[in-house]
Amino acid sequence: MTLRKVAVAVGTRPEVIKMAPVLRALEQAGGFEPILISTGQHRELLETAFAPFGLVPRHRLDVMQPNQTTNQVIARVVERISKLLEEITPDAILVQGDTTSVLASALAAYSMRIPVGHVEAGLRTYDHDNPFPEEANRQLVDRISEWCFAPTESARSNLLSERIDPRRVHVTGNTVVDALLWAVGRSDTRCEPDTLLITLHRRESFGQPLREILLALCDFLDATPGARALWPLHPNPNVARALEVVAAHRERIEIVPPMDYLRFAGALASCRLVLTDSGGLQEEGPSLGKTVLVAREHTERPEALEGGRNRIVGRERAGVRKALLEAWHEPAYTGPCPAPNPYGDGRASERIAALLARGLEERSRR
Repeated sequence: MTLRKVAVAVGTRPEVIKMAPVLRALEQAGGFEPILISTGQHRELLETAFAPFGLVPRHRLDVMQPNQTTNQVIARVVERISKLLEEITPDAILVQGDTTSVLASALAAYSMRIPVGHVEAGLRTYDHDNPFPEEANRQLVDRISEWCFAPTESARSNLLSERIDPRRVHVTGNTVVDALLWAVGRSDTRCEPDTLLITLHRRESFGQPLREILLALCDFLDATPGARALWPLHPNPNVARALEVVAAHRERIEIVPPMDYLRFAGALASCRLVLTDSGGLQEEGPSLGKTVLVAREHTERPEALEGGRNRIVGRERAGVRKALLEAWHEPAYTGPCPAPNPYGDGRASERIAALLARGLEERSRR
């Protein structure tokens, strides 16, 4: 039997996490030869993400250079992945999310007439400054994708309203639920029950907004003597510069290097509350019944807001402090996992593999 070659391009840690179950599903489905490509956009975090899933990229583009611009990253990825795609001649390429690597990989494949499958398609804020440049990236990638794998009905509605061909749009659930359930079942990490889990790293938070969030954290700790915080620190120097704000509270804030996904999943499963400006945690937290306070002005993941599990709290000190104090005193979720959530049942990757198999078969008959 001739195997269908499917290139899977990843450039950041979240992409690895969300594509790992897709790679596993392609291998288990049979009929595919998945080819994992690392662009190296976030080299250090990216490399630590592969090991927990037992992944080894077949090809590394190593595009990362000090102080490079977004346009330089795009240019290097397009140049290097184009040469690689000429060499391996895949039947399709899969990309996930909205990073610079995703846009560049999709553009390169599209110009070479290689069909693109976009995992986590259709997320929108319709505000190009929040987040920048991710909002533009995902809109552009959806336009040129043969398959838009939308995680929710809301994402599907966004695509259809933009006149994306309905035949290209498929609701699958979000693959992060697949990855999270897999990782929680294999993690032996647990944090203290009265722990606030924090992740802060978005570009639009740097500077005064991040200082405001951290001042609110200090206020919360002052008002809640039994609470502690766990903060896996993003390596971006703009985040490290803000540490002085919490210096007087360091005995109650455990600041650790970025955690591998197994350890992070265990910490998330055992924490009491989440404060983040991340995208993925807005999906992971509700899947485990956690309340997620989103320190942003907008979100491309509005589905969990409707049930109250996720809450937009902004980046101003008073608002973040108030939200932390209110959420801390609410009862914790104690039901089964995955908890009722809008992001899926942990089988999104199986659906993507099946849809891709059918789509490639249909293309071969044209």
